[in-house]
Amino acid sequence: MTQRNVRPSIAAAPLLALFALFAFEARAAQTENPPAEDPLIDSAGEIEEVTIFGELAGPGLWKVRNGENTLYILGTLSPLPKKMEWRSREVENVLARAKQVIPARSDVDADIGPIKAVQLYMQFRKLRGNEDKQTLDQVLPPDLYERFEALRSKYAPRDRSMLERRPLLAAGELWREAVSRSGLTSRNNVSRSVEKLAKSRKVPVVLPKIFIDDPKGALAEVGQISRQAELSCMRSTLVRMEEDLEAARRRAEAWAVGDVEALRLRSAIDQQETCWEALQQSPKIAGIRKQFDEAWFKLAVESVETHDVSLAVVPITELFGRRGVLALMRERGYDVDEP
Repeated sequence: MTQRNVRPSIAAAPLLALFALFAFEARAAQTENPPAEDPLIDSAGEIEEVTIFGELAGPGLWKVRNGENTLYILGTLSPLPKKMEWRSREVENVLARAKQVIPARSDVDADIGPIKAVQLYMQFRKLRGNEDKQTLDQVLPPDLYERFEALRSKYAPRDRSMLERRPLLAAGELWREAVSRSGLTSRNNVSRSVEKLAKSRKVPVVLPKIFIDDPKGALAEVGQISRQAELSCMRSTLVRMEEDLEAARRRAEAWAVGDVEALRLRSAIDQQETCWEALQQSPKIAGIRKQFDEAWFKLAVESVETHDVSLAVVPITELFGRRGVLALMRERGYDVDEP
């Protein structure tokens, strides 16, 4: 029996939750339950929230040109303001002419039957915790635990289950709570909105395909990630929360109003890459990420080679840099127009 399309049941959810923990929230199925929507008041005062309301378009589209063919690229961002209503006339105009859309998620094929589904779920539950059922105060250095507890008390005072998680997962859970309490959301509603618009206009949606031949083995490798790598992820996440949550809010606001230059900052990318480096100590997970990158880029290249108009969606952080999507497109000889 095969599980397909990243809308996972109990079978695929725990595995994909790990794969999508940090950098690929925009690409995964959003398997986590969103934290409570209400703002939190703590002893330091009210947590500042993003105050963007109403209909906003986000940044303009990048254009990759190959003769008469044009691939339009929408760069999405995570997190974004909860109360923002996205609408882009430019995207709507492109979809009126587009021959296909490549979204920022994948079609997953994994050999998971009912028995293996239960086995995977039980394996995941075991991997969530530390060896010998140790709590975070027993596995984190005292200074790091003190910082974690201070932030947990601020952003998630009623969630003590985090204290039983391994550092990699605890860092991700606390970050998502802090994001939510700040009026932001990590759910990629923009990418889903693009898909809905494409389907309503009968534009084909083409998904990158990923095959997971050994999901149980991939989860087992997660259990072998070094403690040092997990602590590095925890530290980078806490630094981002202590020093850069305001920057995350500013980046969300910049995306909403289309300020591309403000979106080139490195801090968010650095934190995500540190945590992905931890996950990619698992060769199988590193291979899955590589599969997605190669499959998405191959579809993008085929699209600009084949169709006069097409649209692709990708996290905006992956557009920039020496090995970013835009640089790779230029290497192939395509012209790239900035929005």
